[in-house]
Amino acid sequence: MDPAQVWRVPPAPLRTQSPLTDELLDSAERQLGVRLPESLVHLLRLQNGGVLRVCFPDERNYNTTHHLIRGIGPGSDRIEKAAWWHEDPDFPSRPTGAEWVIPFDGDGHWDLCLDYRRSLTDQAGLRTDPAIIVIDSECDPETFVADSFDGYLNQLVLGED
Repeated sequence: MDPAQVWRVPPAPLRTQSPLTDELLDSAERQLGVRLPESLVHLLRLQNGGVLRVCFPDERNYNTTHHLIRGIGPGSDRIEKAAWWHEDPDFPSRPTGAEWVIPFDGDGHWDLCLDYRRSLTDQAGLRTDPAIIVIDSECDPETFVADSFDGYLNQLVLGED
């Protein structure tokens, strides 16, 4: 996927963070305890989060309406260790290692996530090389999407404007 084709133009101001700096990236990675994938960082340097021009193809949409990638910063659409699991007895219990599953899109009923549960750590002690999964609190609890962020990007197609 050509990175220039990923973001919708013009950007949606309420969905986009201020430009990504090395300091913001370093702070976010330390707070999360992970090293974000290089291809994700490259996209966020082009535009720090926002609405996408690309989507999953209809035959492989993972029961989602994937339409954005969250950025890094103080805005509401940001990559963070959000509590996508629920303590409510009507929902499945919190899975082991849930703190290493980091959503980058979703609405709480489903979340598209970086999955660092089986990841190795680098010399700085940060987990690296996540798989991509969908967590669905209403249907299948977890669906595998790709071995890597690049594998996820390779599945995306241009959406209809």
